[in-house]
Amino acid sequence: MTTRLLTALLLFLAIFVNGQKSTLLKNINHRASELQHSLNKDGDTLILKGERTIDKVEIFNSDFQKAYIVNRLDIKIPLTDIPVGKFITEVKVNNKLIIITLLRHESFEVNLEKNQGETKANQTTFEQSTYQNLAEGKTIGAIETEKPLINTNTPLKPIRFYWIVKGINKGHSSSKKMRFGDKEVVEQMIAQHEIDLKSKTGKHNSLTIWEVYNTTKFLRFKRQHPDYATLKEADCFNTKPIYKSEGD
Repeated sequence: MTTRLLTALLLFLAIFVNGQKSTLLKNINHRASELQHSLNKDGDTLILKGERTIDKVEIFNSDFQKAYIVNRLDIKIPLTDIPVGKFITEVKVNNKLIIITLLRHESFEVNLEKNQGETKANQTTFEQSTYQNLAEGKTIGAIETEKPLINTNTPLKPIRFYWIVKGINKGHSSSKKMRFGDKEVVEQMIAQHEIDLKSKTGKHNSLTIWEVYNTTKFLRFKRQHPDYATLKEADCFNTKPIYKSEGD
């Protein structure tokens, strides 16, 4: 009975779209409803269509990373060069991240001449950027900071995203907003925070930003360590914030 209930729950939480050699676990959260995501019938192409502009798509796991700069409403991404394994697919839509899980089951047998033609055609629809393997310890250029915001001893690790915690203190009430963001989002939030600090309503606000090297591991680490903000060492994020500002 328990097994049946678990199976029913899994079917309710995720819709599986199966291809011959790939599987896409669709994100059914209401915040992801604006993004249509599926595989073609052969399972060798990821098809994305958004109600708003898709800025960027990243496919990665601990051994592989690839990014696509899109800047359009729809995109078809060939999966022929994605190796076998489980991958997180992050789709950035108007500063919102939509997470999709991609499973690659078998390698594709690709006709070289056909693949070269497809690659050439795809260059007209999106710019593709292949990141360095995490093991090489090189900074990812697409989202590396040009200069440290506060912390000048930032270790050279691939920065996937930044973890941003904004505290809003209105005196009689307080709240906290947490999110991931890239370099552009970080710069916007810092600029806005510094403006808020000069205002009567925002002078008690706070903003703390950490570099995150692996978003999946960080979220798991955060669940296991609610006191993550006070820890001195962690392999998935830089425990020393690159920006920290407390309100008056």
